[in-house]
Amino acid sequence: NKDVGIGGRRFTISTVGVPNALSKLAAHKLQATLAVSLHAPDQALREKLVPSAKAYPLENLLEDCKRYKDVTGKRVTFEYTLLQGENDSVEHAKALAKILRQKVGRGCHVNLLPWNPVADAPSHKRPSAGAVKRFSDALTAERGITHTVRRTRGLEADAACGQLTGVFERKIVESSFAG
Repeated sequence: NKDVGIGGRRFTISTVGVPNALSKLAAHKLQATLAVSLHAPDQALREKLVPSAKAYPLENLLEDCKRYKDVTGKRVTFEYTLLQGENDSVEHAKALAKILRQKVGRGCHVNLLPWNPVADAPSHKRPSAGAVKRFSDALTAERGITHTVRRTRGLEADAACGQLTGVFERKIVESSFAG
């Protein structure tokens, strides 16, 4: 952006997917990276993990991502939070690779994000380092699926990605009842 002196390639637009929005975004041909929160290789599991996914079937979302990639020439990044025992198996990795290859093709990237524990979401657990490595190795074995395992920082201080929001929101709720 010329107004603030930051190049467009340094921006990331992150979404869980809003029906009909990706084609509008693609028409602008921005230099920003598109990051789509996926978190599951199939619709049923995605709806369980991301309730708003009911509004945008996975197959349609991925087809729109392919069109976005084709129109803009930019790769699409898929965010995939690994949750112990929920979406972190080798079978999930293979299914993810298969659907991305079939629906999006080359030119996509997966960010693997091991879950960071949050007090308000005790039902989710962080996968073991071994489970993350097995998932990553399974993606590596699948041709055409590039990925990165996000390195976690601040976990010991409850300051890692996703952890601060819960603390902040709890403080707002607590302070609103204190008066």
